[in-house]
Amino acid sequence: MLRTTLFVLTLACAPLLLLSNRGEALAVTPAGAWKIDTVHSTVLFKVKHLNTSWAYGRFNSFSGEVVHDAAELAKSSVRCEIDVSSIDTANKDRDGHLTSPDFFSAREFPKLTFTSNKVEARGDKLAVSGDFEMHGVKKPITLLVETTGNSKTERFGERVGFHATTTLKRSDFGMKTMLEGIGDEVEITLSLELTR
Repeated sequence: MLRTTLFVLTLACAPLLLLSNRGEALAVTPAGAWKIDTVHSTVLFKVKHLNTSWAYGRFNSFSGEVVHDAAELAKSSVRCEIDVSSIDTANKDRDGHLTSPDFFSAREFPKLTFTSNKVEARGDKLAVSGDFEMHGVKKPITLLVETTGNSKTERFGERVGFHATTTLKRSDFGMKTMLEGIGDEVEITLSLELTR
């Protein structure tokens, strides 16, 4: 589940694409660097427990920067980092187990990271490809991202929102503990708000 959460953070960083869901450059998102507003962003994950019900969780500490170039998407980039120890499933005992060597092994691998290497339009969404590292394993992934809104006000400045979802297999990252009780596939949802 922790790995899944990391993927979610990665998705959160992907929003540096700054395009509308029609693939058009947003007027309020000129080229430049954007940071994730972590107060108004959320990284969630869900995984099946005993193939019966969904168990939900989130990561509370993460950061990232997006560089946007609407004229040349190839020059856009995303960089994200998630603090594994910030995993939160609303149960301290379970959180402690997830950060142990049985799962994320947070002391040895304290961060989840994503660094993009390609950003391109794909239909009405943006495809952000890059390297995701979790639990000491680095693998290429591609995230599909859509815009949820944008604003520009005197009080809050320029902002743009993104939403992304994906499904990952934790076993691909060497996290194979309790596969009979906790699902291998993890669904991740990222709701991000970027600000200047």
